[in-house]
Amino acid sequence: VNREDKDKLDEYFTSIRDVEKRLELRQRWASQPKPKPPFDRPVNRSRVRDLPMLYELIALALQTDSTRIATLEIGGDFLPQDLGIEKSHHGLSHHGNDEAAIKHLLTLETYQIEEFAKFVARLSKMEDGGRTLLDSTTLLFGSGIGDANTHKNSDLPIILAGGGYRHGEFKKLPASGPHKVPLCNLYVDIAQGMGVPAEAFGNSTGRFGIA
Repeated sequence: VNREDKDKLDEYFTSIRDVEKRLELRQRWASQPKPKPPFDRPVNRSRVRDLPMLYELIALALQTDSTRIATLEIGGDFLPQDLGIEKSHHGLSHHGNDEAAIKHLLTLETYQIEEFAKFVARLSKMEDGGRTLLDSTTLLFGSGIGDANTHKNSDLPIILAGGGYRHGEFKKLPASGPHKVPLCNLYVDIAQGMGVPAEAFGNSTGRFGIA
């Protein structure tokens, strides 16, 4: 094994062991005796700590070509107690313009974005055939709701990273009217970038123009 391959293997096995250690810590509760009344049934409230580990598992799966597609849903039941917040993500999203709830929502979503940014940085440091794994991977981060307080499903916040696309832009697109740009236009571009000869997807009206 040459030095470059050895370094890559060392990095891989170190990452695997790190994930194993965190999994072991998370599973220790399984060997604990069941609590007796009047204790409440234990609830998993550590989704905040789980998120970095899930991103790392996806990175390792992509690095080893164990999969080429991964989906991670951070649902509305995301419990941010480790961030000092008692309500769930879903509860906070229906904030009713309450300043305290909005502040907590910003804290929670900032944490989620920061973890995604770390995932992007992680892929940018992994080699993949002469380029980075980030260059070989298209990452889409976003939400299907633009304003959960009113259940508004337009003006969606979307981040596109990697994939060799032209980045460094912030685009504010029309959410209504004759010049409205459906999110499905972006999906058409992504599909074509992956070699899929798709001319339309869902309610697309054309291409998005990200090449």
